[in-house]
Amino acid sequence: MPVRSAYKNDPGLNKNRQNEDFIWVDDEVGLYIVADGMGGHEAGEIASELAATTAGHYIAEKLKKQPVTLAAEVLRALLLEAGEAANQAVFEAAHQAEQDRKMGTTLVMALIQASKAYITHAGDSRAYLLHHSTLKQLTEDDSWSNFVRKSTGAEGQAPPGIGHILTKAVGQSPPLEPSFSIVDLAPGDTLLLCSDGLWNMVDDDRLLAELEAAGDHLDQAVDRLVAAANAAGGKDNISVVLVKLTAAAD
Repeated sequence: MPVRSAYKNDPGLNKNRQNEDFIWVDDEVGLYIVADGMGGHEAGEIASELAATTAGHYIAEKLKKQPVTLAAEVLRALLLEAGEAANQAVFEAAHQAEQDRKMGTTLVMALIQASKAYITHAGDSRAYLLHHSTLKQLTEDDSWSNFVRKSTGAEGQAPPGIGHILTKAVGQSPPLEPSFSIVDLAPGDTLLLCSDGLWNMVDDDRLLAELEAAGDHLDQAVDRLVAAANAAGGKDNISVVLVKLTAAAD
């Protein structure tokens, strides 16, 4: 199924925060990745790029050797292996660098094959699906605030100071065991991958409104989303990837 994509990595408005987000886009393979690093002293910047490029190269090299679309179970194994490879690479880099703060990164990946999206993630970078004017979150945040919400049903009741702490991230002691899901796609659907610099500043209703307002203009949609996050304060780096499925004749 043909796709079009657009993406943007914006530092946000906090001038004291370096850009620790990294985006990987490979339209030929149909692979899209957003990583949001952490660790300070350039550790987050290194972690996000290392994780995304390790996973991206791992998947691309395997798929470019295959003449046909692989079975779902094979693709599942491939994405999970790529996530583990990224985790091992960041874990080893942190050990070698002897960072004062632990090096790590979120990772969300979407591989589009035929009429399906294969999605894996660790951390709180998210994947959404826009289908028939409805925006659905496809991933669950690996964070203490989400853990508390699921456990108690109380929104935002995590103990002060730990709500945004991640319960899973790339760079931890192996194995990572990232989540995995398969989503059916139709012509006209749009996938959104983003770091928390977007969704933490812009709620789902506003995300949908900006996507709808831009219509088929993906570059404009990316710009509108980033502008909305900055208008709300731009407290963090903002990474946005949009992938729209088109009909063969488009």
